[in-house]
Amino acid sequence: MPNRAEDNRACISKATETLPHISGLVVKKTRTRPVPAAILATWQGQTRPIMVDVDTVATGIAETYSYMCVMTKGSAYVRRVMS
Repeated sequence: MPNRAEDNRACISKATETLPHISGLVVKKTRTRPVPAAILATWQGQTRPIMVDVDTVATGIAETYSYMCVMTKGSAYVRRVMS
């Protein structure tokens, strides 16, 4: 049985690694949330994806990057989604 807290940590870690390389980029906050129903309706994968939001600040500009994450064979895979 998969451990949701561990999956969330793996997804957050992978999403953070995937952030654009911007000088001075600081991660302020990360969170996970359910994937929107519209995405789930067409989801074909074996495991249910989650959304990861990463709040960042760089050169005084705050931005949130959102990623869809799915765990496959113990590894996290993320893809950026535009909100």
